[in-house]
This record gives sequence, C-alpha cells and structure tokens, in this order.
Amino acid sequence: MGCHEHPLFAQERVEPARIEGKWQMTMDTPHGSVQGPLQVKQDGAKLSGTYSVEHMGELSFTGTVDGKKVSISMEVPGGEQKFGFSGTVDGDKMSGTTEMGGNWKASR
Repeated sequence: MGCHEHPLFAQERVEPARIEGKWQMTMDTPHGSVQGPLQVKQDGAKLSGTYSVEHMGELSFTGTVDGKKVSISMEVPGGEQKFGFSGTVDGDKMSGTTEMGGNWKASR
C-alpha cells in the first residue's frame, strides 16, 4: 500500500448539506428577475420540490446536493424543456448561476 492510499480517507464521505424546507428564491431569467417560494424535499443527496412563480405558476424540479454543492434541473411550464442551475449552500443561504448566464439566490 502506497503512502497515498490510506484506507481511512477512501471511506470518508461528505455529508450532503441539509436544505429541506421552504426558501425564498430570486432568479434571473431572460424575461427579467423572478422570485417566489422554493419548497425543497430531500432524501439523502436527492432533491425534489416546487418553485412557485407569479405569472408562471408552480415549476417542478429535481436535483442533487453533494456536500455544499447544489445542482437543480427545473421543468419549464408548457414544454418539454428543462433548465439547470447550480450553486453552493452556506447555512441559511444558497446562491449560484443558471445555465442561461444569470444568477440566483435563496434564503430561509
């Protein structure tokens, strides 16, 4: 066994951040900034839930959380389209960027 292959480190897993619950999220879109409640359900590293936006209704999403990294895929209403966004969790705040080049942030 080489000095880099210590078995203790191989077993070490980063616990996913606990983000289940209700957040207030603001997101940049091509149509301007949208905001509303983000309801997150969490099962280990798997995420699901809804984002309620005025004029757009309730958007479903799925995603994952890996340590403090969050990755979410949200369904766009009225189509088969999905768009993704990712970011990091910092206590009672989350923030990051969307694949459309905008920013998003959430707090609880």
